[in-house]
Amino acid sequence: MTTKIKIDDYITPIKAILINANTDKKTELFRHIYASRKINDRHLYKHDIKHTAKKLLAPEWIKSVRRFSLEEWQEAAETAWGRTRNIIRFAPPPEIVLYPGFGRFNGRVYKIGKRIVIGCSPDFPHCTGRDLKILLAHEYGHFIRWRKTGVASDIAPIHTMLFEEGWAVWLSREILPEYELKRLFMANLHEEIFMPDPPGGYLKWCRFNLNLIAEKALDVLNSKKEKDLGRFFQCRRFAGGSTPIRTGYYLGYELVRMLANRMPLPRLYSLKPAGTDIENWLREIVEQKGN
Repeated sequence: MTTKIKIDDYITPIKAILINANTDKKTELFRHIYASRKINDRHLYKHDIKHTAKKLLAPEWIKSVRRFSLEEWQEAAETAWGRTRNIIRFAPPPEIVLYPGFGRFNGRVYKIGKRIVIGCSPDFPHCTGRDLKILLAHEYGHFIRWRKTGVASDIAPIHTMLFEEGWAVWLSREILPEYELKRLFMANLHEEIFMPDPPGGYLKWCRFNLNLIAEKALDVLNSKKEKDLGRFFQCRRFAGGSTPIRTGYYLGYELVRMLANRMPLPRLYSLKPAGTDIENWLREIVEQKGN
């Protein structure tokens, strides 16, 4: 078993190609991306080599990674892993791939061959400082669970996503107790993607409207439709123009927080609940809030 953190950094060599005045940048980028084509294909899906190179050559791309520091990513990964081992003794070290994402996402967990990795995009806004530690804590939560239970599908039903995202936020809360809960939902970035929160902010709205969120989720609990997943876990609104996005993260957190008070942690993080389990637990949350 691997006993040290592994980070595959593709950002630094790309920057080196782009700032070298004595090289054919386009040719060198093609060679570099072709050599890492498995990473490119999985990280960016159908984003082919030509498309990736073109975006890297755009002047604004290198500006997006001007604050990138491999040492900072290493430190954030060590924080996530080290603190998790205080909670889950045999938590494995993370394996991280740093590759351009062109603003499509900041982090996700997926498989490359048989390896489960945390794929991150340092060119996403605010991948430094506290936001970086929160990002890696969240993705590490997915990583350790999926090493044990298998990687969840990108189009898993709502009930699966509620537990998976709730677990990742809950673990982030456990390993980063010095951060305010509202920061762990990264709601401070919503305006960056033109989805500002309502007056009072994401967390206040979600707490007040917990029953509404739960009832909306119960209506589509087994759905895998893009519009339903988008409402709860991506950047689409479901109750009007002023509601927060990604409310499934908050609902999932409340669900996992409730379960953490009634079952041992080893069982919780290896749990694979059925849709009926999630349904019963959500109805319990609604009943408790009503009382």
